[in-house]
Amino acid sequence: MTPDLPADPLASRHTSPVTTSHVTLAHISDPHLPPPPVHWRAALNKRALSLLSWKKHRQYVHLAQTCAALVKDIGRTGVDTILVSGDLTNFGTPDEFAEAARWLEALPAPALVIPGNHDCMVRQPASAGLNQWERWSARQYPYVRLQNGVAIIGVNSGIPTAPFMAYGRVGRRQRERLEALLEQLGKEGLCRVVMIHHPPKRGLVPWRKSLLDHLEVAALLRRGGAEIVLHGHSHDATLTHIAGTDIPLLGVASASLTDDRPHRQACWNHLTIRPYEGGWHIDLARHRLDGSVSERASWKRSGRKQAGRTDA
Repeated sequence: MTPDLPADPLASRHTSPVTTSHVTLAHISDPHLPPPPVHWRAALNKRALSLLSWKKHRQYVHLAQTCAALVKDIGRTGVDTILVSGDLTNFGTPDEFAEAARWLEALPAPALVIPGNHDCMVRQPASAGLNQWERWSARQYPYVRLQNGVAIIGVNSGIPTAPFMAYGRVGRRQRERLEALLEQLGKEGLCRVVMIHHPPKRGLVPWRKSLLDHLEVAALLRRGGAEIVLHGHSHDATLTHIAGTDIPLLGVASASLTDDRPHRQACWNHLTIRPYEGGWHIDLARHRLDGSVSERASWKRSGRKQAGRTDA
C-alpha cells in the first residue's frame, strides 16, 4: 500500500552542491534477485502462484550470473548513481527485502530504488518490507534526491493486486505531491528525472499489468514538466514519449533476463546529463552485458518550457 506522504514533499530532499560538471546515471530494473527459501506460511496468499511460476519457468531465465555481468559492466563506467526502478524481489518476503538491501549495499556506486509490483505483492508491515530499503529511497513517496543540479524523483506505483494481476497505481496523494515537486523543481531550474515502475503510457504492457491512473499521471507531467521519465516493469528496452509531450519515456529490459529477442535481453541505460545555456543536454547509451552499445539517443531539454503539448 502506498504510504502516507508528508505535507511538504520538499522537506524530504537530500541535496548536494550544484556545479557545472556532468552527472552520470545507470538505470536498471527488474533484477528479480534469486530468492531465499520461502516458508509455507508466507505463501498462503498470492505468493503461491508466483512461487509456482518461479519454480516452473522464471528461475531458468532470470539468472544471477546475468545480473552480475550487467552490474560488472556498470562498475567499469564509473557512474555517479545507479537507479533501480523496482522488482528487486520475486515474492516481496521480508527475507527477500533483506537480501536485496545487501545487494544494493554491494553495488559499485550509490543507489536509489523504488518498489515494483513484485515488491508490493501482498500487504505487510512496512518494517518487514519497504522500510528495509529506506537508506536507498525514503520512508514516504514521492522522494527527491538532488545531485549536481539533477533532481531524481522516486514514485511508488506498487500496490497489492488480485491473483494474475500486476497493475499499479500512483494514487491521488502521490500525484498531488508529485505535481507540486515538478513545479517547484522546475522553477529552481533543476533537471527533473522521474523514476516509476509501471510505465505511464498506454500500450507498453497489457491491461492487467498497466498503471491504472496513467492518464492522470501523464496529465500532471504535461502540466508540471519533466526532463525524462524512467520506468521498468515491461522487461522491454523501449524509448517513447509521455502522451501529448516531448518528454522522453525510457524503459529497460530486466537486469537478469535471458531472452533471444534483442529488446528483451538484459541491458542497462547509461545517462549523461550536462547543463547548457537555458537547459540540460541528456545523452543515452544503452549497454548490453558485454559493454557494447545497442542504442544511442540525445535530447536538449529546456526545463519548465518543455512541459507543453506537442505532436509526439
